[in-house]
Parts: sequence; C-alpha cells; structure tokens
Amino acid sequence: MRGGVTVRRSGNPVTGESAPVTPEPVGFVSTRRLAGVATAVRAFSRARRGNSILEPQSGWVRPNFDRFVAIRRFGALDGLRAMSAIAVVWAHTSVTLGPAVLGVNLFFAISGFLITSLLLRERTGSGGISLRKFYARRALRIFPLYYAMLLVYIVLVAAIRRQSPEGIQFFNCLPAYATYTFNWLTPGNIHVPFSFAWSLATEEQFYLLWPPLLVATLTIGGWKRTWPPLVVLALLIAISQGIGLVGDSSVMPWRIPASLSLPILLGAAAALVTSTRLGFAVVSAVVGRVWSAPVAAVLLVVAIAANAALQITEILMVVVVVATCIVEWTPLHPILRWRPLAFVGVISYGVYMLQGLCGDAVRIAIGEQQRILIFVVTLVTVVVVAYLSFRFFETPVLKLKRRYETSGEHEGDELSRIAALSRPEVPQTVCDKGAY
Repeated sequence: MRGGVTVRRSGNPVTGESAPVTPEPVGFVSTRRLAGVATAVRAFSRARRGNSILEPQSGWVRPNFDRFVAIRRFGALDGLRAMSAIAVVWAHTSVTLGPAVLGVNLFFAISGFLITSLLLRERTGSGGISLRKFYARRALRIFPLYYAMLLVYIVLVAAIRRQSPEGIQFFNCLPAYATYTFNWLTPGNIHVPFSFAWSLATEEQFYLLWPPLLVATLTIGGWKRTWPPLVVLALLIAISQGIGLVGDSSVMPWRIPASLSLPILLGAAAALVTSTRLGFAVVSAVVGRVWSAPVAAVLLVVAIAANAALQITEILMVVVVVATCIVEWTPLHPILRWRPLAFVGVISYGVYMLQGLCGDAVRIAIGEQQRILIFVVTLVTVVVVAYLSFRFFETPVLKLKRRYETSGEHEGDELSRIAALSRPEVPQTVCDKGAY
C-alpha cells in the first residue's frame, strides 16, 4: 500500500525476476475476474450498496483523469486493431470493399488518438516533444516491412504479370508507392497490385503534417493551452470535408487536402480534449460510463448496416476508441483483451502488409468459388506469416527502435505487448482499502 494506492507486483515465477511495479487505484478490479457482463453488473450492484470488497470509486470502473494521463498502453486497442485487420482481410477475400475502407478508417481513428496522446504524455513527462525521436520511431516501425514488401511485389509482378494491364499500371505507380503519395496519384483502379498502399500514404502524410503543427501551436499558445492545436485541427477538418465545394477533389491539386482523413483528425482532437481535466470531465460525462463503449459499438454496427453516411460511421469509430480508453473496464473489454484477438492486433501491421499476397496464394490453391473458405484460410495463413515476419524480421528493428523511446513508451510498444501476451495469467484478487 502506497499513499492510498494498492500496488500489484508481478514477475517471472521461474527466475524470480521482478517486473516493474504498477500502481493500481484502491478497489482495483481485474478484468480477468470480471469475465462477463453479468459479473460486471453484480460487481457494480455490490459497489453501490456499499460493499467493502469493491468500492464505487475504483479507477477500473469509473474514469479517472490522473490514471488516464499516466497510461502508455491502452489494453483494448489491440483488440480494435485486430478487428480492423480482420475486416480488411474479409473485404479483400470477398471482393466487398466496403469493410476494407471501414477497417482502415478504424485504424486511422486509433492512430490519431494514440499518436497524439503519446506525444502529449511525452510533453508532460519531459517538458517537450522530440520530433527527431518521433520520426525515428515511426521510420523504424513502418519503413522496413513496407519497402521489403514493395521489393517483393516488384520481383513478383516483373516475373509473372509484367505485360498485363495491372503489371503495367503497377510500374507506372511505382514512384507513388515509393514516396507514399499513391493516395494522391491513384489511377482509380483498385485492383492494381500494392494498391493498399493508399492507406499507408495517408498515415505517413499525417505523421509529417501533424506533429510539427502540434509542437508549433503548443509553443506559440503555451504548453498548457490545447485550444490552438484544436483550432488548427478544426481548420484541417473543414478543409478536408469542404474542398469539394471549391474544386474536384478527385484530381490534383484538390486531391491533396481531400486526402486528409477525418477519423485520424477527429482522433487527434479527442486526444487533445481529454488531455485536460476539464475536457476529460466533459468527455467522460458522455462516453465515460461503463455502458458507453458497448452502446457506441452497437450504434456503429447499425450505422454500417444501414449504409449511413461515411462521416457518421467515422465519428462513431472515434467514439468507440475514446470510450474504450478512458474507462479501463467495459463489457467490451473481455472481448477486446481476449488473447488470440489481442495477438492479431499486435501483429496487425504485418497482417495488413501481407494479406494481399496470402490471399492471392490461397485463391490459386483452392479456387475462386468458396469465399468463406478463402477468407478463413487466408486469415489463418496471414496470421502465421505475419507472426513469422514479426518474430524474425521486425523484432530486430523494433529493438533498435527502443533506443528512441522513453521508459514509459517501452510499456506500450509492440515488443512489450507481445511479451505480455506470452506470459501466463496470474490470478488476482480484488483489494479492499488498506489491504495489500
């Protein structure tokens, strides 16, 4: 017990090596103990009756600003990443592209919220934001696998499809692939090999544009004021959504501002708002209830099924991301933290990069008729191949990436998350106030 905070200590039971001490709020409730909705409801009812076993102010069932701003690894995000990746695999194996766009947009919402949150935490912890280290981390995470896969595609297309219309178009697009500008210069043919690079181009452009703007606006407005970067985000959103009123957003140069992703910008805005006590209080009053994330998820599913406007689904995606991050326990968390799903989430970048080749190989092997079978076999195949890529190709680079991370950032990186999934779960108890 430290200053009214219960401390949980874990470690390797074989070597006896201690893991870092993680402070937990009084009344800590493990999601492993609360395995389902009914259990959660019973726990809440006991808390509200004054049961001393679970206090109602537990940080795991109610939003807590101090705990939120200290978090480096949001436990539910890997589950959301996995769902995004699975949606992309389904779309590319069923030739139904709607789920692919939605899956990528969920990735964007996660990215905007997480990248901005981590940059703001870096500012709080060190007094500033190092753009040099940020770009080193991003380059080491994204570039090696991206350019390795681009090289594989060049070899395969040159050997197999060089004279086909798709092959000719691929080599025409090669400069755009190499410079992360395919989303600006896309020829409109979704079947060009490596065309999924449009989403990675969108991400990279966000990384180039937003962090310098964030640092500049925070510096000009004062490090404690978040309204200047929020104003900039509002302008970017207005430009990206309204550029079609000025010109044809499908052609250059109007294509450039139109390519700004709404969910990634909204995710960044949500991170800024929740980085202040007042903003966190306002947001948590709406999406900080234990039922907020499930309700938002249901509304998202309904919006998708009803073919609602894309902007509505994108807003709901951001709401789902925020709701699962500011409250560390909701009825969605047992699903999102399920180890097989979280595992896919950790290696989701490899899944996204490799799903095209794996899908083509599966279709060659079993034919084009059985769509469900193609999806299942492709998903299993790409998860295995992506893990091998993660283990033997990406991990050495990720170790190098750690040179540019703070100790706090280590907690949330891919190596720490995959290591956490490989450790056996240790049964935990709910701690009463004053107990260890």
